[in-house]
Amino acid sequence: MICATCETCDDLELSGGSRSAPSPISKRHSGRLCWNGLLLLQLIANTVAQQPAGVCAKARPYLTRAQAALAEKDSYTNLQELHHATQIDPECAEAFLLLGLAEFREGGAIADSIRHYQRALALQPGSYSGHYDLALAYLKENMLEEARTQLEQAVRLEPHQADAAYDLGIVLLELGQPSQALTMLHKARLLNPQRPDVAFNIVRAQLETGRVQEARAEALESAKHFGADFQWSAAMGQLFLQNAQPKDAARYLLEASRIRPDDLEVRHHLATAYLEGGQPDEALTIIGEPKTSEDHYLRASAYYLAHRFPEADRESELALGLAPDSPSVLVLRTRLLQRAGEQDEALLTAQKAISAAPNWDEPHYLAGVSYYFIRRYEQAEASLSRAVELNPKSARALFLKSIALANLGKIDDAERCLRRAVALQPENARLHCHLGILLMRKDEGVKAENSFRKAIGLKPDYALSHYELGKLLAASKQLRPAAQELEQAVKHDPGLSAAHYQLARVYAKLGEVEKSRQTLAEFQRLHQQEARDSGSVDQALEEDTRRATEAP
Repeated sequence: MICATCETCDDLELSGGSRSAPSPISKRHSGRLCWNGLLLLQLIANTVAQQPAGVCAKARPYLTRAQAALAEKDSYTNLQELHHATQIDPECAEAFLLLGLAEFREGGAIADSIRHYQRALALQPGSYSGHYDLALAYLKENMLEEARTQLEQAVRLEPHQADAAYDLGIVLLELGQPSQALTMLHKARLLNPQRPDVAFNIVRAQLETGRVQEARAEALESAKHFGADFQWSAAMGQLFLQNAQPKDAARYLLEASRIRPDDLEVRHHLATAYLEGGQPDEALTIIGEPKTSEDHYLRASAYYLAHRFPEADRESELALGLAPDSPSVLVLRTRLLQRAGEQDEALLTAQKAISAAPNWDEPHYLAGVSYYFIRRYEQAEASLSRAVELNPKSARALFLKSIALANLGKIDDAERCLRRAVALQPENARLHCHLGILLMRKDEGVKAENSFRKAIGLKPDYALSHYELGKLLAASKQLRPAAQELEQAVKHDPGLSAAHYQLARVYAKLGEVEKSRQTLAEFQRLHQQEARDSGSVDQALEEDTRRATEAP
C-alpha cells in the first residue's frame, strides 16, 4: 500500500521538495508515497487468484520453481525461471505479471517491469493486479498521470479494494486535486476504518481544499483512535504547521513530545509552532536549556518576537558561532542588524545567506530591505524581484518593491506591483493605504480616497491612513473633515510629526489660532527642524515602511 507516515518503507518522492534553506519558522515538507514491502505477498496472491484454471499449463512448472526460489530468497533463480516461463508460454499473463513484480522488487529494472505489466494487461485487460501493479511501477518513476489512469482502472475493477482507493487518493493529492482525492480517501476509510494513514491524508486533503474547520474536527476525532501513536501525532502536527495553522499544530506536537520527551526534532517543531502562533514564552519554555545551534536560533526567534532584542542578539550570536553558514541564523542576524540601523552590515550578512541558500526568497527580500534603506533603489528592485520570482505569493516583497519602483519614478509599475500584493492580502490595511498614496501621485483623488477609507475600515487605529486621507481632504478644501482625520492620526500615533504639522495648518485655515499654535509647537518639539511639508511626508512614509519590514 502507499502510506504517509511509515518509517521503514522506501520513500518515493513525488512533489517538488522543499525550498533550499527554509527558516525553521516556516518549513515546508513535500508529500511522500511509500511502497510497503509487505505488499509483495498480497500482489502474488492476487495475481495467482485471478488466473483461470488451466491457463498457463506450459509455463506452470517454471512458475512453480520460481515461487520456490522466491521462498528461498533466491532472486536470481526466481527471475531466470520467470523469463523461461514467458518464453515457453508467451500468452501466459500470469508469467508476465510475476516477472514484472520480480523486476519491480529488485528496484533497478522499473522500465522492464512496466513493459512486462503492459504485456500482461494486453493478454488480460481485466486484471486488477495488472493495473494496480503497473500503477506502482509508474509511481516509482514519478509518472503520476499514468499511475492515476491505472489506479482508476483498478478501482473500477475491484471497488472493494481499500488499497487502490487510498493510493488513488494520494496520487490525486500529489496532482493538486484534493477535492477528488477526498472522495477516494473517504471510500478507503469506509473499506478499512483502522488505518491511521487514511485519517492523516483526509485531513491533508481538507486543508488543501481550504476546509480548515472540517480538517480540525476530523483531526480531533481521529486523535481519539490514533493520538497515542507518536508518529501519527508528530505527522499531524507538522501537517497543520505546513498549512499555517500553528495552534492546531502545537496541540499534536505537544502530544508527540509527551510520548517521546527526548525527541529533539519534535521539540523544535513544537517551538516553531508556538512562534508562528505568537507564543514566544511557550517556545522559550520548550527550549529551556539550549545546546545546539537550532536551540539558540529558536530562542533568538522567540526573543525577537517578544521584542527582547538584546537577548535575541545574544542567542543569535551563539547560534551563529555553532553554525556560521546556517541560512536561517544568518537571516535572523540580518533582521536584528536592520532593526539596529546597521544596514551595511545587514546587507553583507544577507549576501552570505544568499550564497548559502540562493533559492530561498527570504535573504533576497532582506537584501532588498537594506538596499532600500540606504537608498539604492535599483539594487533594491532587483533583489526584491528575485524574492518575488522565488516566492510569487510574498506580499511583503511586492509591497516593498512597489515603493522602490515609486522612488525610481516608475509609478505605473509600482501600482501594478502593489495591486498584486493587495490581491494576495485584501485585508491588509497598509497595502490599501499605500495604494492610495500611489493613486494620489497619479492625481486620481477619488480612487485614492476610496483606498484610504478602505484602509481605515480594515484598521481604524492605523495612523498613516488617517493622515493621508486628512491631507487629501485638506487639499480639496474639506477642512473640517480633514481636521477630524488628522486628529485621529495624532491620536493613534502621537509621534507622527507630519500629522501634527498638517493639522496645525488646517486649524489655522479654520481660524482656530490657539489650536494651531499648540499643534505647531508639538510638531516643532517632535521634529526640531523647520516645518517643511515634503520632508515630513517622506519621514512618515519611511517610518511606516520600516515598521512593515520589521514585523516578525
